[in-house]
Amino acid sequence: MNNKIKLEIYEGDPFEGSCCGPRRASEESVEELRRMLTQRDETVKKIEERFRETIQVSREIISTRRNLASYPEHVRETLSEKGWKALPYIFIDGQLVSTSGFPSYEDLLTWLGPKKRAR
Repeated sequence: MNNKIKLEIYEGDPFEGSCCGPRRASEESVEELRRMLTQRDETVKKIEERFRETIQVSREIISTRRNLASYPEHVRETLSEKGWKALPYIFIDGQLVSTSGFPSYEDLLTWLGPKKRAR
């Protein structure tokens, strides 16, 4: 029996729109994107390491290139209600807890705290 808390992160594709050939980007914008992706990855890794026994983390990209029917119903409903601009979506046990910004480590600890005590 899997009694782990399920943390789901659905993000927008950071490379969306770059499909049609080479596009010049400034070194500054590339470095900013790299920092943002690295910071997000580090946040998720810290949560996974700290709570590996009690939390199951999944992280996916929501893309227009993927069949929307392949996403879980709660994700499709949120996409329909909130739209693409509200990404990323953060769900805990299928319940939406945040949209429109990637959470900090501290945000995740705050949202996960009551779930951990309830188990």
